[in-house]
Amino acid sequence: MEIVEYGDVNGIPVLCIPGVFMAAECFRRLSEELPECRMVCVTLDGFHPGCGEFESPEQQTEKLVSLLKERGTTRFELVIGLSMGTIFAVKLAKCPELEIRKLFLDGAVNFYRSKVKPVVHAAIYWIFRYFMKSAKKDGEKAKKTLEKVYEGDWPEIQQVCRTSLTESSLKVMARFLADYQLEPGVKQPMYLVYGGKEDNIKVNSRVVKALYPNAKIMIKEGYQHLAFLNRQPQEYGKLVKTVLKKQARNGEKAEMDEKI
Repeated sequence: MEIVEYGDVNGIPVLCIPGVFMAAECFRRLSEELPECRMVCVTLDGFHPGCGEFESPEQQTEKLVSLLKERGTTRFELVIGLSMGTIFAVKLAKCPELEIRKLFLDGAVNFYRSKVKPVVHAAIYWIFRYFMKSAKKDGEKAKKTLEKVYEGDWPEIQQVCRTSLTESSLKVMARFLADYQLEPGVKQPMYLVYGGKEDNIKVNSRVVKALYPNAKIMIKEGYQHLAFLNRQPQEYGKLVKTVLKKQARNGEKAEMDEKI
């Protein structure tokens, strides 16, 4: 596990947790739009050369909390989670050792436990395994495929992450993602953003609203998974600033599927 910081060391503390095949550096461009913030960005185990194994979500959560405590950074105005990182954001929000005021969840993975879990598990495993094998077999071709969706340095970063993940970490991750269900007990205000082309918006929205009726769900039309952050960091940064300025209290009136 690695932590990279961007921005003002005395600025507004923001914790950033990326998703599968992503690293801390994926937040670099966003940090340029938030110079007033101290961006503490994480690379989870499994996604950088020479890293440890992704043993379990609990092990990764405990390890991250321990690293944050060692750095003396345990208070965050906002936690930004991307894809699988949204699960860790939810877990950290309930951690008594951290003080977290708000959650910003982008492209949340399936927050519901599927009725056909074995099928979902197998699909995740084989899709991720294909990404890993193709990245190692022909890196340039794999990178060009990524460039069809993502801009800037993301394809290169993702290429490194895909070649670094081990088979054992993959198995744990696939099982974890297929079996996860949104946890109750989060007290902080919750903001969720999706690209309009993501296919799990409606189901996830129902699950989120059932547990957290005051959560605010925002839709960016025309974008695929996480592409809003990647392709429009200036606009994305403005959205994050808006969330940072909001009062950190629950009970806010939520607007379902707001277009942004």
